[in-house]
Amino acid sequence: MIITLAHQKGGVGKSTLAVNLAQVLGADILDLDLQRSCLFWNRTRKEAGAHELTCYTPNTVDEAKDVMNGYKGADRLLIVDCGGFDSQMNRVALIRSHAIITPVSPSQIELFGLQNFTKILKEASEKLGREIVANVVINNADSRSKASIEEVQEYIRGAHKYLNLLETVVHWRSDFKKSYAVGLGVTELNPKGKASEEMMTLTNEVKKMLDIK
Repeated sequence: MIITLAHQKGGVGKSTLAVNLAQVLGADILDLDLQRSCLFWNRTRKEAGAHELTCYTPNTVDEAKDVMNGYKGADRLLIVDCGGFDSQMNRVALIRSHAIITPVSPSQIELFGLQNFTKILKEASEKLGREIVANVVINNADSRSKASIEEVQEYIRGAHKYLNLLETVVHWRSDFKKSYAVGLGVTELNPKGKASEEMMTLTNEVKKMLDIK
């Protein structure tokens, strides 16, 4: 089964959510981001003595397809971290995914980026012959800006048939940066922290959506 973190805009938190989801779910990672953020996190994890995850870094579309071919069934789980740009490799991941998760911060600039991303989803859907839906999660939210969060949520609910709003809201927490720096997930760094709580809420929502036990 393939879960893809995707958005054509960079800096929305795809890699952070990708490594944390992979850590909690015990999933493998396919790193399509040119910055190789997941790969570097996994290397740091190994150096820290934590359990290293399987992390693929393909250089071609065919290599990426070969990796994804091994995750068609429900017995193996792959988290794909797409780069913040449009490419053939990222579109292949969109088409082959069982679920797409798109992080969006609550701001007007982010909504403009999301509008562009829906065009990519529309084109990919037309090519595939079925609707490809992105499950949008509010990410890096400021807990003091409840009105902004609700405004973005309302927009997504009525914006487009290619978008589905997840209930989970992930706020900006220092634990996300701290845990990435030492190659850990937030649930490992601080199991009782707010970041860990929100990460588990998101993970459980994704598991329920995909019927993952």
